[in-house]
Amino acid sequence: MFPDSQTRPASRPAHPERDAIMNIPQPSPTAQLPAPPEPARPGNGLGMAALVLGVASLVAAVSFTLFPLGLAGGLVAAVLGGIAVTRARTSGAASPEAVAGIMCGVLALAVGAAFAVHFGVFVARNTSVFTTFDSCIAKAGNRSAIVSCLTQLANGIRP
Repeated sequence: MFPDSQTRPASRPAHPERDAIMNIPQPSPTAQLPAPPEPARPGNGLGMAALVLGVASLVAAVSFTLFPLGLAGGLVAAVLGGIAVTRARTSGAASPEAVAGIMCGVLALAVGAAFAVHFGVFVARNTSVFTTFDSCIAKAGNRSAIVSCLTQLANGIRP
């Protein structure tokens, strides 16, 4: 505004800091702006979902008590992975997460099915033992009778 103190009006006192700030050269309007960032590549959210669900289902299937969740989750992971691979093929993108999700989901299905078969066989072999235990517990009146029922159950179970 006022490059030097001699052209300043008399009504305005000298202020060296403000005058120094005002005298800083401003960038020219023709200066080039930085290039905009490249657009983000489209992600494969279904592929990532299939991978996460497949790994979680595999962990659930390996733990004996959660194998039903492993069965259901493995099926959903395999279906999501299949959809993601199909979408990736039509768009021309790679989908390694979807393929890994399919593999983990199918593995979870296999492990869960094996546990389900073993559990079913175990229950079928020991149905009469469980029925006897149920009636024994219903008749038990004290702790020693309950202990006797548990002992009878433990000795009667066939693996």
